[in-house]
Order: sequence, then structure tokens, then C-alpha cells
Amino acid sequence: MDQPPNDEVSTTTPHPTPHPTPSFNDTLNLLFGPEAPNLAKKSSSLIEKMATYSCHISFLRACRDHSYIPKGLRLSTPVRSKRASEVLNKASTLILTERLNYYRQQFAQCKKDYVITTLHLDLILNAEYRQKLLQLNAQKSCFTHRQHLTTHKKKFDKLLLEQKAPFLSPYDQLLDYNLPTPTFHGPLPTTTPTAKLNSSPKTVINLSGQPLSLPETEVLSLGLKFVPKPTHDPTPDLAPRIQHVTKQLGDGMEASATHQVVSVLTEYDRRQDTTADNLTPRQRQGLKTLTAKKKSLRFLPADKGNATVILTNEQYIDKVNTHLASGAYSRLDSNPTDSLTRKLYTLLKAFRDKGKLTPAQFKEMRNLHPRYPQLYGKPKIHKPDAPIRPIVSFYNTPLEALHRVLAHYLKPLAQNPLRLKNSSAFKLHLHSSAHPDYPYYASLDIKALYTSCDMRAATKTAILNYQQDPSLLPSNLTAETIGSLINFCLDNSYFEFNGDFYSQDTGGTMGSPLIVELAEIRTAETEQHAISTSPTPPGSYRHFVDDGIGSFTNRQHADTFLAHINSLNPDLQYTIEHPSSSGNLPYLDVLIHPDKSTSVYRKPTHTNLYVKYTSCTTNASKNSVIRSLTRRAYDLCSPQHLDAELQTVRGICSLNGFPPLRIDSIMTEVRRKFLNPPQLTLASFNRQLQATAPSLTLSLPFHPTVSKPIKRILQQHDVKVTHSTGITLQNLLTKTKTTPPPHLTPNAIYETPCKDCNGFYDGQTYRPVTKRMEEHERCYRLNNATDEDTGNIKSALAHHGRTSGHNIDWNETSILTSTRTRAHLDLTEHAAIQVRKPTINRVDRAPKCSQLWDPILPKIAASFKPRPAGMTF
Repeated sequence: MDQPPNDEVSTTTPHPTPHPTPSFNDTLNLLFGPEAPNLAKKSSSLIEKMATYSCHISFLRACRDHSYIPKGLRLSTPVRSKRASEVLNKASTLILTERLNYYRQQFAQCKKDYVITTLHLDLILNAEYRQKLLQLNAQKSCFTHRQHLTTHKKKFDKLLLEQKAPFLSPYDQLLDYNLPTPTFHGPLPTTTPTAKLNSSPKTVINLSGQPLSLPETEVLSLGLKFVPKPTHDPTPDLAPRIQHVTKQLGDGMEASATHQVVSVLTEYDRRQDTTADNLTPRQRQGLKTLTAKKKSLRFLPADKGNATVILTNEQYIDKVNTHLASGAYSRLDSNPTDSLTRKLYTLLKAFRDKGKLTPAQFKEMRNLHPRYPQLYGKPKIHKPDAPIRPIVSFYNTPLEALHRVLAHYLKPLAQNPLRLKNSSAFKLHLHSSAHPDYPYYASLDIKALYTSCDMRAATKTAILNYQQDPSLLPSNLTAETIGSLINFCLDNSYFEFNGDFYSQDTGGTMGSPLIVELAEIRTAETEQHAISTSPTPPGSYRHFVDDGIGSFTNRQHADTFLAHINSLNPDLQYTIEHPSSSGNLPYLDVLIHPDKSTSVYRKPTHTNLYVKYTSCTTNASKNSVIRSLTRRAYDLCSPQHLDAELQTVRGICSLNGFPPLRIDSIMTEVRRKFLNPPQLTLASFNRQLQATAPSLTLSLPFHPTVSKPIKRILQQHDVKVTHSTGITLQNLLTKTKTTPPPHLTPNAIYETPCKDCNGFYDGQTYRPVTKRMEEHERCYRLNNATDEDTGNIKSALAHHGRTSGHNIDWNETSILTSTRTRAHLDLTEHAAIQVRKPTINRVDRAPKCSQLWDPILPKIAASFKPRPAGMTF
């Protein structure tokens, strides 16, 4: 290559090579030494790890709370069975929980190291470079959060789509993915399942005008049947029930069962209970504030739909008083309970003495120590202004036993060809009675059946039927005797509300089994008479309680029959519902389509709220929700509507928090039994006989920690154990009836002190406390503490007062506690005597309980909450 001439060679000075801009770490090295960049790198690495762990924690929490298992944690097995699915689901859930705990531990360790590193940097760097380092770490945290949150949102959306769940993604609630600070619980604001917005009614209907906080609303939206995890020791409630059953075993079996049960109850400590709470801390606080509002608000179950209705006390009382002013009731001047109890005894004794009642029947028709009936109401949210549906609590009232016995005798008369047993029976009737000449269906409804029905006319019909067929009654009973007893019940129908007493002048009270049978007799008589006397009767007609349905030629035919049946009896007046514009007609929970196919009908007020999966109840009761909804779908739906209803059931169960694997397993089981009904073989028949064989049975409130081991122990000793529902939100929040005075408390442990010494007496009584205390005081006043014939002491209190010359402080009697039944008193009194050490009690007359129960007696005694009995002598 030719070189240019020398004089043409460029003499320009070349540009110097630029030096690279020093990095932040290099700057730190130059200014603060080599330790500073190493610590800065470590802090950046730690903040990146914390952001990663934080995102993983949020994702796993969301999966856990929605009962989803990520694909990477799912287990598989070649065994295809219900039990295998349950085992795998439980194992996968445990692995998910373990992974979540691992990430929490790693996050906590990184945070600890980050704090230590930051403290070292604070000693080395000045304020300017400390701020720059924090900004760089925040940028790295934002980038890491954004990267992982985007990935996790896609994964969770796939899970929602896979399970076809009606939930919103919790990632949709996160407005910004650039988060500069990692947190221990993760970046998601909440991982609680949130239902998609739809047209279903609200589960909480606040008519009080007083606002509720978000935690309070969350608690009420769980439903009043929700059972929170118990926060108290179950020993005082479980031990007396178990002792009553174990003492009926042989000596060896009683000792064995008692020793094992006491071991379980002794080891339980609620402060060390590791069972997860089914309420969040915020919901626990909401429940606490709701409990404090019970004095001013009423939390009531809606009449239909499982919604919770909130009223003020004044609103609730006004609604009930509006109903009481309808003209069917009269206010009484005083409480008639005692006089009515005496009148009933006189009437039954006269019948017994004349041979019209046997001694067993006489005993069966009496309640020895009754309380007064109490009225309460449920709001009808499907009607304007939400009026209340009146219900009377008949438990342990003067006429409860007599109502129950008479209802049993009337039941054969209430069986009639027009009566439907349930919705499945209606579907069979609908298909079997179809006739081309009567293609039009309409439903009829009786206005206020129980309060308007002429019960006297129904009684006359019953007496006439008994006279025509005396074999319907026991040989010693006559139609006239039954009629007299029914009329006695109707003449003495009363109840209490808000401290006042009322008599029912017309109709009957909802809540009485006798009124149900009388109303059925009257309804059947009216409808059979209407069909037989109508010039154009319906092609077919059936009823279920107050809802009737008939087939007619057209709409005019249905209206004509309505006018005819309303002209017969003024007490029973019917309304009619015609098919909608689309041709659909609802009846009970069946929807009749124009082609006479059927599907499940849900009222507009239905909330799709059932037992939540997180509710502290047995798995059997939770599984029954899925099983009953699925069985109803197969029973009521025509083939063309079945798939849609099963999909609805799946969505409802998911909405109530049930795991997808459990839903699929139970629905498959129901389908298999529906398509292949089990055949009754000799072996299965023998198993049924063994299952129904008489044995000791015990019902215990369910507790998540101790119920299973106690059930296993008792079953080994041939005791059949069932579990009842624990304390629900309704038990904690709903108060619809007035509390009787404390001196009327039955099944109580009471304590009475001596005025002149430090002695006191602890005793039990299954009767109202005032009855037993009147006996003690009478023995003391009449100096009759000892039985003259046997020499036994009848009253230890009176004996102490008379032998020592001391005065008993009757007015200071207190109630330590009360039990549900008389059978549970012995161990509770034993605990009071052994722990509180009353000095007036006689040791030889104390309840005989095994010493094996002694380790848990302090627990039982610790549950006592003494309150004044409120008696004056």
C-alpha cells in the first residue's frame, strides 16, 4: 500500500481512551474501603431473596385458603377410591403447609441478616450513600416483586379456571406490582376467597340503620350456623355426659374407659392447642364487637334463605307487637303457668281415676316442672317491610307432653290421599298424573294457615273419625276423652313475649306438633270437600302443608276452582300463583317447565349459604351438604336439566369453601348409588339389625382436638358416640327469648351460706332451685330436718341450723352452674364438693363418682360462675 508523503502525514493528536464510570460499589470501595461494597452486595442479595420469599408466601397462602393444590405439590396414586383421594388431598395439603412454613422461616432469617447488615452499613456509610443504597435496593425489590407476581397471577388464574371456581383472583386486588418493601405475609392484601359479584341476595341484611364494620360483616356473612373454633376448655361440658354413660358399664370397663378419657381431658390445655383457628384475628375482633352489640341489636336468621337480618331491639319488638295486635290474641293479667299446671293435673287425675287413662298415659302427658311458652319471630325478608313469622317455643312447657301425645294419636287421621311427603313425591305425582285434557298447572297457598285455621272444627272432624273407627285409638281411650284433652289444649293456649303474657283466641301456635296435625286434618277436609262439590274439579290435586297444586284445563278453570274453595270455609282462604310469562311454575323447591320437565327451584332470597367448610363441625356434617344437594339434583331434575344443576351444586360447594377433590369424590359416590341402587341382601339386612341393636349411645358436642380420641376410646367399650354441633354464631349472637328468673333454673348446682359461721352447703336439684330451697327452709322452720321413721336427714342445711343454733342465709343462695339434663348433675356436684370443700355437706350423702375423675375436677369447678338465685324468704 502506498504511503502518503511525509509532508502529508497528519500531525493531529489522537483522542485519549475514555475511563469507564465507576460503579456504585467501586465508589463505595474508594470512599469507605473494601468492606462497604461487600456489605452493600449482601444487602441487595438479601432484599432480593426477601421479595422472592414474600411472593411465594402470598401464593401458597392463597392456594391454602382456596383449598387448591399447586401442580408441583400434587401427589398421585394408582389406587382410585374415595379413601385414597382423601389421603392424597390431606397429604398434599400438609406438604403445602410445610412449604409455606419453610418460606416463612427463610424470610425471617433473611430479614434478620438484612437488619444486621444494615446496622453495619450505618456505621460505615454517610447519610448520602445510605440513602442511595436504600433506593437501589428498593428498585431491585420492585423488579423482583413484579417478576414473581406476574408469574404467580398466571398460575393462580389457571387454578381458578381448572376448578371452575366462582371466586375472584386475589391478585386482581393488587393495584401495583412494584413494591419496594417485602413483607412477611406477602404482598397480597388478602388471600380469603372472595365470591364473584352476581345477582344472588346478600347474606347480611342490615335493617337497623346502624353501620357495621368490615370485620363484623365478614363474621355475619359466614352464616349464623357457622361454628367458630371453641376458645374454652370442653372438660366441664364433656365429662358429666361421659360419666353418666361410663357408670353404666361393668366395673372393669368403667375403670378402663374412665382412665383413658380422663387422660385425654387432663392433657388438653387450650393455651397450647395448636389447632388452627377458623377465624382471622380481625374476624375474632369483629365477633367480640358484635357480642357487645347484643344489647341494642338483634341478629336474626331470616325466615327463608339462610340470610342474617339485623334489627334494633325496638324494631323487633314493634314487629312482634304489630302481629300481636292482629286480633287473634288477648293480653293476660298474670302468668298462668302454675294454675294451668294444677288444672292439667286435676283433669288427668280425674280421667285416670275413672279408668279413661292408664297410669303410664297419665305420667306421659305431664311435665312436672314446666316453664312458660315463649314467642319469638323470624323476619320474612321476601315480603314488604319484613314482617315476622311467629313461632312459639314449647320446650318444657305445661302442655308440651300433652301436645306431643295427642299429636301421636292424631297422626293416622292426618294421613290422606292429598298429602305429599316431599318434593320427590310431587315429581312422581306430576309425571304419573299427567293428562292431555289438563295441561295447565297452578299452585295455591293458604293465608296464615296456623293462626287462621279453625282448630275446633278440626277437632270435631277427628272425634267423628275416631267414633267411626275406634281401632285408631288404644282400647282404654275414647273419642270423647281425646276431644276433651284437645279442647283443653286449645282453651289454654298462651305464651310470653317481652315480659307480657298472651292467650291465643283463634287458630293455633306454630311450634306445637298438635297444631300441625289439626291443621292438616282441616286442610284435607276442606280440599276434599271442594273437589267433590266443584262442578269442574281439577284433573289432579295435591298439597304439602299450606301449599297446594292442581292441574286444570286453562287459567280460567284454575281461577274458578279458587273462587269455589274460598267460598266453603271463611277460616281457610287461598291465593293462587299462575305460570310466569316464560311458562315456568315453582312449587316447593321444584320448577315446572312448559314441557313438564322439572329442575331445582331456588327462591330469589336464597343465598346459597350452607355450612362453611371452615366451620368447626364433623366431616360427616360437611359431607352431608354436598351429598344432599347432589341427591336432590338427581331426584328432582329431568335429564335435560341435570348437568346444569350439578354444575350449580359444584359452584355452591366451592362458594362455601369445600375442596374440589372432596366435591368430586362425594358427587361421584352419589351418582354411582343413584344409577346402581344397592340391593338389600341378607348380609346387609343383618348389618342393619346390628346397627339398630340397643346399645349405649352418647351424644357429645364436637371439639376439634379431643372429640376424635374420646370417640375412639368409647367405641372400644361398645359405646356408640355421635357428635352434635358446638356453639354456633346464632348461639353467641341471637337472643330472641327473655331469660327466665334465675330462681326458676332447673338442673342446677346451688350454694347456700350460714350467717353465723363460715360454713356453706353445695347441693344439686333437677327441679327449679326455688322449689328445693323452699323444702330446705320448711324443714328448718318446722324443725323437721330428720325423718322420724328412718332417722335419715332430709335437709343438711336445716340439720346444721337446728343442731348448731345458727341461722341460714337463705336469701344469699347462689347458683354455681346448671347442666342440660338431670343426668349430668352428679359429677358436677362431686366437683363442687371436692374442690370447694363445703363444711355443711354430709359425706355419706354425696354423689358416688369414681376417684379416677379426680384429676379433672378442678377444671370443672373452675368453670363455675356463681350468680344470685334472687330468692326472698
